[in-house]
Amino acid sequence: MKFNLLLSLTSLAVILLISCNRPSPDEFFQTTVLNTNILNEFASERFAKSLLAETVEFPDMPSTKNKGDEAQQIVDNKIAYIEQTIKKIEDSTATDEDGKVLKEKALDLFKFVLPVYQKEYKNLALMCDQKKSEEEVMAESEKIIATYGSAYEEKYVTLLTLGQDYAEKHSLNVSFGN
Repeated sequence: MKFNLLLSLTSLAVILLISCNRPSPDEFFQTTVLNTNILNEFASERFAKSLLAETVEFPDMPSTKNKGDEAQQIVDNKIAYIEQTIKKIEDSTATDEDGKVLKEKALDLFKFVLPVYQKEYKNLALMCDQKKSEEEVMAESEKIIATYGSAYEEKYVTLLTLGQDYAEKHSLNVSFGN
């Protein structure tokens, strides 16, 4: 009798542990799709301009005096967030077959942009912090856009389309700006 009770409690504990690892469809959606908001400036002029804006100093305003790594800090923060998101996606368990495809496409997107942030955008940020001319910075930004923009757009749209289908299937209250 004690053995049956112990076996039942152990089985219950194992089931609870396994179910705790499986996120709800809403949590899974947040991890795989909503986290793409951090990428909204990828392969755009807007990101280069925002990096440039971080390095602006005004001589008559001491509070605007920079340390010289402001743009690099922004890129470093994005890199850290993307790495954290990749880990979360890898660690998450898809709730169904659609979720498995969503997970795969989300990892594809995040793993596509990560090396670009680690190399090209780090270099662009360094240029901004070194006070290179806006023309030089924007020319480098255009190279990034030309090299990665269309592939990024394709991966992003694919993920959002799958995400929209997933949200509808699981009755998630999500607006895609329609």
